[in-house]
Amino acid sequence: MTGKTVLTVEHPDFPLEALLKAVHLDEDADPEDLEELARMREEALAVARPKALMALAGVESRDEEGVTLDGVRFQSALVSENLSHTNRVLAYVATCGTEAEAWSQPYQSDPLTQFWADAVKLQLLGLARKRMLEEADRFFRGAKYSAMSPGSLPAWPLPQQRPLFELLGGVTPDIGVELTPSCLLLPSKSVSGFLFSPEEDYENCRYCPLLSCPGRRAPFEKELEGTGEYRELFQ
Repeated sequence: MTGKTVLTVEHPDFPLEALLKAVHLDEDADPEDLEELARMREEALAVARPKALMALAGVESRDEEGVTLDGVRFQSALVSENLSHTNRVLAYVATCGTEAEAWSQPYQSDPLTQFWADAVKLQLLGLARKRMLEEADRFFRGAKYSAMSPGSLPAWPLPQQRPLFELLGGVTPDIGVELTPSCLLLPSKSVSGFLFSPEEDYENCRYCPLLSCPGRRAPFEKELEGTGEYRELFQ
């Protein structure tokens, strides 16, 4: 693994309007709700430091069942297929940050403020991801690239977080993200995976029928449902 980089958003900011949209409020909402949400945003921005960790890894070997990146084995036919036309990937973890997670804890006892705090942390995660993709744009030099994440599809299941953390090394000391025994990420508003140059455009969302997902980046291609390609990836 080479080129390990830690990125920090030192002065995070996002529009209040984006937060209002995320929690389904508008300017005609209860003034007390609007004031409380605006206050929560200001609180979070004062302490938050969204972060991302990225590293370049080389493809050492591959077979139909998986690939080995810099000595670490990833067991997934989907990963093997997606990396069949490249010899390198950018592995990453991005997070809203432990500071935002600590800020959100007092709001967890009430379902409404918990929902609002989660929405704030999602906005902060978006800032970390944006900073990461800016760095990736420079690395790929204008070429198209795709992303895939462990657990987003059964074809690359959640336990594959373990080799990803092994590959990156020092994720918790570097950016504070921990891996639970069940392979969830803490803070929960964190994402991980690979950025890679595919032979053809790849997007997890094409295979996922969860139409209401706020993170959707491509339409669900319903015509894939029931095909061998769909069953291999999603069932």
